[in-house]
Amino acid sequence: MSTAYQISDETDKDQIEVEELNISLQLGRREIKNYLEYLSDKNLIILSTIGGPFLYGHVELTTDGIKRAKLILKRSNSAR
Repeated sequence: MSTAYQISDETDKDQIEVEELNISLQLGRREIKNYLEYLSDKNLIILSTIGGPFLYGHVELTTDGIKRAKLILKRSNSAR
């Protein structure tokens, strides 16, 4: 979530390329598909386009996804 949030310039306005996102995550095709579908089911992302090497081409963060990403980043920064 935090990686997607940073790629999107910390907004819900930009589509995030799944291929770009997976550069950081380093997941297999099935893993990234399942991960994205889980996040979509939890209403944290929107699966915006289909296609490309990871089945989904682009995702967008929802308002709930942005809140969750901010919380993750805050916890990460306070742990340092």
